[in-house]
Parts: sequence; C-alpha cells; structure tokens
Amino acid sequence: MAPQRGYTLIEILAVLVVLGIAIALAQVSFARSPAQTLEQEAHRLAIVLELARDDAMVQGCTTTWTSRSGSHWVECRGNRAAHATHAWPGGIALERMSIAGVPVPRESPLIFTPAGLNAPFELTLAMEDSRVVVSGDVLGRVSVSR
Repeated sequence: MAPQRGYTLIEILAVLVVLGIAIALAQVSFARSPAQTLEQEAHRLAIVLELARDDAMVQGCTTTWTSRSGSHWVECRGNRAAHATHAWPGGIALERMSIAGVPVPRESPLIFTPAGLNAPFELTLAMEDSRVVVSGDVLGRVSVSR
C-alpha cells in the first residue's frame, strides 16, 4: 500500500497564520493618512468648483457654492435647486475663506457668473495638523496646494 500524501494540520495552520499577518500588514499600509484624505477631498472640491463655473456658463445662471454645517453644495440661483450636495468627510473643516484677497465668513457663497469671469478665491481646508489651500483665479481655474 502506498503512503498517503498531503499536508498536516500544523502545516495548514502555519500557512493560514502567515497569510493573516500578510493581510493585516497590507491593510495597515493601504489605510490613508489624514493628510492623504484631506488632499483627496481638496482635489474633489476643485473639480466641483470647476463644474460650478462650467454650469454657470452653460445654463446661463449665477451658480453658487456654499459650505455650512458639515456639508457643501452647488446651486443655480435661477432654479433654487441644489444639484450637488456633498458632506465633508469626518474631521475635515473649511478653516478660512477669502474672496478677491479679502477674508470673508466661511458661510459666504462663492459666486460663478454666466460670463465666466469670477472673483479669485482661496479656501483653506484643515484636518488635524494638515492644511490644504484650494484657490481659483479670475477665469475659474482651480488649483490645490499645501
């Protein structure tokens, strides 16, 4: 009779332990830091603001972006309908806001006109010890910087 071949229970358990440790380490290394979360949200906001500018020009209405109570939204003032609402991820806050170089309250709306020419703005987003600045020029081009 030929000897039986296969793996012992100890060999299988050892492989499972090694796999478990590898998965746990991979999960820790893929977790985003607060700075990465903040930067990703700043880039997302830059896209939203550029779309608000485009929306104003295409629809021919004054479009505003406003941040209040843990969320921000875009609305076409002619329609009075919010058509893009987004909650700030936990821990992210709008720390400062300036329009045309003048500090304004954080609840002030950014206004995008149908003509495509807008006041330059600067938004400072904060999360823990990290800060990111989202700024827009007269033509509504938006950039993100640390």
